Amino acid sequence: MLHRRAGDELVVVGQPAHALVAGALARAWADPFAPRDAVCLAAEQHDVGWTGWELAPELDAATGLPYTFADLPVPRRLALWAGAGKRLVPQSRYAALLVSLHGTLLVERFPPPPEHAAIVDAYLGRERAFQETLRRSLGAGPVELARNRELVFTWDALSLALVHGVSDSRAVAGFTLSADGPHVRVAPWPFSEPQFAVSFEGRVLGGTFTDESAMRAALDAAPWVVVETPLRPAT
Repeated sequence: MLHRRAGDELVVVGQPAHALVAGALARAWADPFAPRDAVCLAAEQHDVGWTGWELAPELDAATGLPYTFADLPVPRRLALWAGAGKRLVPQSRYAALLVSLHGTLLVERFPPPPEHAAIVDAYLGRERAFQETLRRSLGAGPVELARNRELVFTWDALSLALVHGVSDSRAVAGFTLSADGPHVRVAPWPFSEPQFAVSFEGRVLGGTFTDESAMRAALDAAPWVVVETPLRPAT
């Protein structure tokens, strides 16, 4: 789950909704990549492991709000990532492989604290065995897989920034995102269209909570909003 602040208002956004934005960025990408449909599917579904958790999110006692993906304790986060790629096997082995590779890439680039080394090693071992099975099944080359894994990482990072909201100028995954009124300017411009917009759904959650059941009930009753962000080239 992501928290988007707009003044005093908090919009909570599910991880799968953020992933849908990553998929929209992938489908608008100008540089060619292959296999296109499978890579776009991986971008759209890279957080498929969070779907069940989002239906009954856990309460972060430190904030009185649902846990964000970043603050959820490492063992719970790894449990959600574990096997996420396997859920996509019935749709696309290649997408399933990329989703698993994305999860292990995040752990490798942003290592959890050393006290979690045992569960991290177990997670990496299981996922790498799954990845090797799919690599052999697909005959996928390492150079192509590495490039596509980086693309999913890039779209994920850009989507996270856009969903959280851009109110300044910042560097994200090799691009500069700059707020310009209702628009976000992107430099260099990586998309095939001269301009387009991404949108996602979230819920406006008021107050904080000390009881998880009360928080979940409030979230179920919270009004839905659609947030649209127009993207434009930097001028």
